[in-house]
Amino acid sequence: MERAQTPFEKYVSLTTSVIAVALSISSIFSNSVGDALLLSRSAANNEWSYFQSKSIKQNLFETQLKILDLNLTNPQLDTTYKVRIRKQIAEFQQEIDRYETEKNKIKADAQGHEIICKRADKQGSILDLAEAFYQISIILSAIAMIARSRLLWYVSMSFGTIGVFFTSYVYFFL
Repeated sequence: MERAQTPFEKYVSLTTSVIAVALSISSIFSNSVGDALLLSRSAANNEWSYFQSKSIKQNLFETQLKILDLNLTNPQLDTTYKVRIRKQIAEFQQEIDRYETEKNKIKADAQGHEIICKRADKQGSILDLAEAFYQISIILSAIAMIARSRLLWYVSMSFGTIGVFFTSYVYFFL
């Protein structure tokens, strides 16, 4: 024979269900934030690798430029050859300047991805905390049901409310 639920048990069941739904929503949001973190971190790493390759190429031109500058100091060098060297130096300097400009853009892009990473990391940490509050709330709710303790139920709802606050904070303000 089934025993009818008391109003207290119905309320505890209802609030536990609501907290479980909030936990599910928070978990989905947390997974999305985690994906964004991984994608942004990968994009930042790619940009920094690209920056490094540009730096290496720029360094090669700078090295060649220094060698050509040294050649100009040779007093035995023919004037015609010195003119060609100066022309080559000017071309190398243009390449160095171009690489510097490209590196600045790449650096800005990489730093933009790093900002997204930091934001997603912060969001993820707060959502992890929210999920912990939801889980504690559900556990306390079960204990409140077994012990028929209104105080534990209120504490349980408080933990659930804190979880909702953290999830809402991340969703609306971060």
